[in-house]
Amino acid sequence: MALQVGVGWILRIGVMVSLALESAGMAVNYLQTGDSTLSAVPGSPWQVRSGDFFGFASSTFASVSSRVTAIDLTALGIVVLLLTPYARIAAAVVYYAVERDWKYVAITLAVLSVVTCGLALL
Repeated sequence: MALQVGVGWILRIGVMVSLALESAGMAVNYLQTGDSTLSAVPGSPWQVRSGDFFGFASSTFASVSSRVTAIDLTALGIVVLLLTPYARIAAAVVYYAVERDWKYVAITLAVLSVVTCGLALL
C-alpha cells in the first residue's frame, strides 16, 4: 500500500510541476510577444537540441541555468513530464530494495533499463 501512495504522489507532483512550468512558459511568451503560440520556424530556439531525450534534458537544464526564456520554461515542463514516470519506476526499485524483495527489484530494474533505452533513442 505504501508503494501506491508514494507513486501516486510522485505522479501528481510531476504533473503539477510540469503544468506550472509549461503555463509559466506560455504566459511569459504571451507577455513578451502578445502571441499565444510558440514559434517553431527554422532557426528558432524551440527545436530539439540533441538527438536523444537525455541530451535534450541536459541542454534544457543548462539553458535554464544560464537564462530563462519562455521556450526554456516550456521545454523544462516537457522534460519534467517525461521524467515523471521514470522517477516512479526508480522509486519502485528503491521501495522493493528496502523491502528486500529481490525478484521485484530485478523485474523493476529490467523495466527501468527498457525505459532508459527508450528515452535514449527518443
